[in-house]
Amino acid sequence: MSNSENTIHASHVLAGDTEKLEKYYADWAERYDNDVKNEEYGGPKAIASIALMVADTYLCRESKTIRVLDAGCGTGLGGIELRAKGFEKIDGFDLSQEMCDIARETGVYDKLAANVDLNVDKAPVFDGKYDLIVCCGVFTLGHVEPDGLKRLASYLSDDGYLVTSTRNSYLEGTDFAAASRKIEADGDLHLVTTMPDARYIAEEGAHYWVYGKGRKQN
Repeated sequence: MSNSENTIHASHVLAGDTEKLEKYYADWAERYDNDVKNEEYGGPKAIASIALMVADTYLCRESKTIRVLDAGCGTGLGGIELRAKGFEKIDGFDLSQEMCDIARETGVYDKLAANVDLNVDKAPVFDGKYDLIVCCGVFTLGHVEPDGLKRLASYLSDDGYLVTSTRNSYLEGTDFAAASRKIEADGDLHLVTTMPDARYIAEEGAHYWVYGKGRKQN
């Protein structure tokens, strides 16, 4: 196992502990992009492509007009890919201040906020609602629990969409599928489509999930 892979795996055993995650990513931030590049991290590119599909086929609007939230933006890899797909109105948040500081240097975000923990119920950090939320690399072992879906839903406009990834190991090791069914039953989100075992990182694939806000219209 490479040093980069070891570093990534070490983040998976932090059990969602906020203080441990903050410290880990503070120490890792400067090396993060290089480490995930070494492991052929394709999640941000994949999720940006799915976001563009949602813009074209569900929102039916030009990407540059769509207000996007990059939830768990990290160092901004997802924001860079979104901008390459024509999205221009992008905000982002992350748990780590150090990761957000690097994301700010990309110049693709209108607003950024740190210290946002999707494992904790808090009021949304930005005013207004989003047409589209992308969330890549967040539903990963040791990071955010499946009920973080409900917190993400609170940021969506009434006709908005959420695109998120779950590493295959996360889907197998958590009750994410059950949480997804529950959030549908509660009427917070409805599942539009999934892309199973798709490109994510060299070690394993991920499932990508597209949700619409509220209950599915018959």
